[in-house]
Amino acid sequence: MTKAWTVDRGPWTVDRGAPASHAPRPTPHAPRGLPHRFVLVCGAVFGVSLVFLAPPFSSPDELAHFLRAYHCSQGKVYAIKHGRGTGDYLPVSLCETYVAIAQYATKDDEFAISWNRFDLAKEIRLDPRRESFLSFGNMALYSPVPYAPQAVALSFARFWEMRPLYMVYVARLANLTAYLLLVVTAVRIAPVQKWTLALVALMPMAVYLAASLSADGVTIGLSLLIVAMTMDLAMREGPADWRRLATLGLLLVLLALSKQAYLGMVLLIFVVPGDKFGSRGRRWLVVALMIGVPLAIEAAWAYSLRNLYVPIKPYVDPAAQARWIVTHPGAYVSVMFKEMWKFEHHSLMIGVFGWLGRPFWRWMLNTYWIALAATAVLDGGRRFSLNLRTRLIVFGTYVASAAIMETFVYLSWEHVGQKNIEGVQPRYLVPIVPLLLLTIRGGQALAASRFSRIVVPRAAMAASALAVLATWWIFYKRYYW
Repeated sequence: MTKAWTVDRGPWTVDRGAPASHAPRPTPHAPRGLPHRFVLVCGAVFGVSLVFLAPPFSSPDELAHFLRAYHCSQGKVYAIKHGRGTGDYLPVSLCETYVAIAQYATKDDEFAISWNRFDLAKEIRLDPRRESFLSFGNMALYSPVPYAPQAVALSFARFWEMRPLYMVYVARLANLTAYLLLVVTAVRIAPVQKWTLALVALMPMAVYLAASLSADGVTIGLSLLIVAMTMDLAMREGPADWRRLATLGLLLVLLALSKQAYLGMVLLIFVVPGDKFGSRGRRWLVVALMIGVPLAIEAAWAYSLRNLYVPIKPYVDPAAQARWIVTHPGAYVSVMFKEMWKFEHHSLMIGVFGWLGRPFWRWMLNTYWIALAATAVLDGGRRFSLNLRTRLIVFGTYVASAAIMETFVYLSWEHVGQKNIEGVQPRYLVPIVPLLLLTIRGGQALAASRFSRIVVPRAAMAASALAVLATWWIFYKRYYW
């Protein structure tokens, strides 16, 4: 008779209670490499289609992102302040292309494709010698990190004197490529919830942002990779690999430089068991570096921008808002938590396209969320359990990240002492939603059961396919009908 035994791996438990002859075996329903291959193929098809289906400049702030990416492609890091604007001297043709295509559109439906406008825009040449001061607003506060893919592509486009309209598409493809590399890697190395992570990566909102010039594509990709790498470090047998720790530290720095609002993600380092570091001293040294270095680098970047900030609205006063938070902590915490758990934000996170235009149909939003929740609970992967301590750390990281994000919005968008936070957009939750989903994962027996291995891949692929078709239909009706 074979004796059952269990090995405790810190926050993760490996159940080896069954004899070898009864141990869970991979089934033909869930090939090991299927999740990340599905993300690569589906993401490429879906993403490339949105690159060309979405009219130029129709995603949120895409003109400003285009100008900032072009600015970075010239090797420039800092913008300059000119009156009430922040930007730099750039080719006038960049804005002329926007005017030709969009004609100062202010509503999402106004970006509907007009082939006459398109023909006019594609005739505009770059002419880099004809420059003027162009403002890209608070995109100047972003470091070059989230614009690196677009900037590299635009550097080649400038060398070949490509016309601005074509530059938009080349930069979009570069942004999408970087996103796919990040999320495919994340799904491949994630030891649990591979299909859940795949569904987040293929979420219509996420792919739509990655297929635009937005800085959110790289931010979402980095966040998903950080979650996957932290899980891998925690569950991998043996001591922590220092190269993997260094890679995780680099990713945290890049995320901090992409969007400082997600600095709370550094808390995930506490998920890795202490005994993997060899000694308590080494563990706290690593923790201090993982948290301290990204914070210090981000603080240095923010300090270097102290003279470039221009309030989005005339009534915004970050210093006065910060003083109000300090003197009314209870009131602010109440405002923050009310906003954090607002159902509408989590629902619309699946897909709101354009300039906050009409979202997905309600049934589609609900269907995708059901698929996310089902794959998160069932998992359909390896036989690992997640203990209470780790669930609390992951949930705390989600709350801390959401709180920091909301505080940044509150400081830079709202009236002093306002009782709600109107500036929070559903897309801001996409980078951290895997943390929320990780906390509801079921037990190890359920995760590795034959039922889960059969149901989870089918549910994930069906939900993704349905979302792709629904997105194509929405884009066709909105911009081409």
